[in-house]
Amino acid sequence: MVERTPRLDLGTFDEGEEWDHTDTVEAVDKHAIVRGPIADRPAEGEYDDELYHATDQRITWRWDTSREDWVYFSGQGSPDQPVPGTSHFEAAEFVDARTAETPVWNVEAHGIEGDGETEVGQNVHDLLAEVESAGGGIVYFPPGRYIFERTPLIGDDTILLGAGRSTVFEGSRPNGEEGRALLSNRGYDTVEYGGASNWGICNVRIDSPETNGIMLAHAENVRLEDVYGDRIYYHHIDVVSSKNINIDSYWATRGGEAGSNAPIQFDNQTSEIASNSVWNGTDESLAGSDGTPTRNCTLENFEIDPENGPDYGVHMHRNGNESITIRDGYITGCLSAAIRGDTGDEIADLTIDCVSCIENARGISLGQLKSGRRELTITNVTIRTDNRGLAAGSGIYAAGFDGAEISNTIVDGEFTNSILFDDMDDLKLSTVTAKGASSQAFRFRENVDATLTAARAADCGDAGVYAGSNSSVAYGGVTFEDVGSEVVVDGELREWNMSS
Repeated sequence: MVERTPRLDLGTFDEGEEWDHTDTVEAVDKHAIVRGPIADRPAEGEYDDELYHATDQRITWRWDTSREDWVYFSGQGSPDQPVPGTSHFEAAEFVDARTAETPVWNVEAHGIEGDGETEVGQNVHDLLAEVESAGGGIVYFPPGRYIFERTPLIGDDTILLGAGRSTVFEGSRPNGEEGRALLSNRGYDTVEYGGASNWGICNVRIDSPETNGIMLAHAENVRLEDVYGDRIYYHHIDVVSSKNINIDSYWATRGGEAGSNAPIQFDNQTSEIASNSVWNGTDESLAGSDGTPTRNCTLENFEIDPENGPDYGVHMHRNGNESITIRDGYITGCLSAAIRGDTGDEIADLTIDCVSCIENARGISLGQLKSGRRELTITNVTIRTDNRGLAAGSGIYAAGFDGAEISNTIVDGEFTNSILFDDMDDLKLSTVTAKGASSQAFRFRENVDATLTAARAADCGDAGVYAGSNSSVAYGGVTFEDVGSEVVVDGELREWNMSS
């Protein structure tokens, strides 16, 4: 007997059918945004993060399993002051909102083929516009290779759902127009966060050497899940002037083939930037250039293992990234740094947690800046490079932060310095191992106010701890093993008796 899914009542695999489509059907059921009046919202959700859009309130509610309650997610109204129902909503008759009001649009039913030859970008773009005008829904791409000769634009409340690695998106671009986005969102050319919201892409593979990948521009409340990245011109995912973005379960086998080549980039668009654009089939169009910062973004459960040696794995590009969290991931094979923040650019509230940076030229490199950055947290991080010819610079470098904590972290490799800081206020390091540097383990080079406790400096040619010009360093519980000198001071040192 065919089982039914709990929300949309979709039939799963029945014994004797040629294709076991249960996983796809269950994914459709889980990610659907059910629509209907607030009175029809179920008392309890079936899944954590399940969404229900109350059409009479114009509010999207999210089921929070930990709270066992529906919580406000987004919308024009608010939990306390919903948008009043119009005569249209009051007169509407909703017949089983779980099915009639939550369409699943199969692209094959609309004549869109994934045969690897037919250009379907315009047809996909038109279908996405139709879906948005109908109130949103799930657009399903069966297994196949879909060729986008233009950039389809995703609208509000729309989810693009594939069948995993077997659903491939590729873009074709004329000579000289390489690097225009493979996919983007409606309102990419607006200001602030006025673009499409509450949309997502799930279970697809990007293999598109002529285009940039998914470019989120001036968007908000977006989830990208189970995205596989193969060949690409710039980045698989390029977050531009957007907020509330979650990238969960991402795998990259390659970086970009052009000058800017990090698989993941957090960015913003300003007037002097001539990139970050879409292609409509005949012309390019830039993202809105008002300098809106990218903020409140999470990259989690990811693996970046590129075979073509990009400069960076994750790149925080240009000024103004705020509240970026990178966690539960693995990065290898980068020729400059696994995680990079640009020199001279402000960053606020950056968290790197449970990330392994293995066999990269550097681990975390947050380029030089005298001041203007705030709140850096690095915890449960391993940085290791055994290849002496690859290791360069510092395993960790940071500058210009007011307030930083680094804990439970290991830096191991023949870097010039294991860990290096400039111009840092209120820097705290605890339970940190720095090992193998050709020069210094902990180098507080200039204008650094730091506390170092429960740390280990080992196998360093020059010094375990260096306190440089105008730096003030207090340390305690530090173990020194096979270092040239334990401590070298050109600034101020406050030594604790428990140090050894």
